[in-house]
Amino acid sequence: MYDNKVESSEKNIDSVRKWVFDAEIANRFTDEAEKHIPDYWRVIELTINILKDNVAQDGYIIDVGCASGNTLLYLYKQGFKNLFGIDYSQEMLKVAGKNLSEVDKDFPSRLFQSKTFIQNMNFDAVLCNWTLHFIQARQEYLKAIFDSLVSNGLFILTEKTLQSQITENQYILFKQKKGLSNEEIERKKQQLEGVLNPLSVTQNLELLTKTGFSQIEIINARLGFVTFLCIKS
Repeated sequence: MYDNKVESSEKNIDSVRKWVFDAEIANRFTDEAEKHIPDYWRVIELTINILKDNVAQDGYIIDVGCASGNTLLYLYKQGFKNLFGIDYSQEMLKVAGKNLSEVDKDFPSRLFQSKTFIQNMNFDAVLCNWTLHFIQARQEYLKAIFDSLVSNGLFILTEKTLQSQITENQYILFKQKKGLSNEEIERKKQQLEGVLNPLSVTQNLELLTKTGFSQIEIINARLGFVTFLCIKS
């Protein structure tokens, strides 16, 4: 049974710290992702399978919002070597660098700390899973991604979208089943207000079309988390 009752005092806490990807989050990121992101590993697996089928192993791939490096690590194990990561959190990159250096000591040199996209590089595929909704200047960031892609390049985007109350209730139930308390769920929601800014599915599709992608399709969706596959002609 769905249960989203929380103490009224929790809703009125003004001292809740806004969400940041600090050292505490970086060191437990995978656990955090599994408890708050529906289909976390499924989307990573889907992403990797698409790249295996459509990008040569010497192709250039960048993971935007690479976090602790889970996707990059699995891509490396599948034979891809021209891999790059970008994240605005230095703490996340420290964890990613440590994890990835275990398979390639030079990997940390291909991780970039920046709030803007990499300039003067071309990619066969750009991944941006669970990241763009944290970026204020979405259109500019998407345009930079689009311009970096080669012809027929792939862009895989996963976003938390605006949820109806029905979907949000089911999302809360998902978190409860992962072992999170109502207090933890409400606190995370408050922390993300004004930090994570979701758009509707329609708004995302319009934004991707405006950016210039000629082919856009939804390849995964669960509880308001939607994965788009985009192709640059």
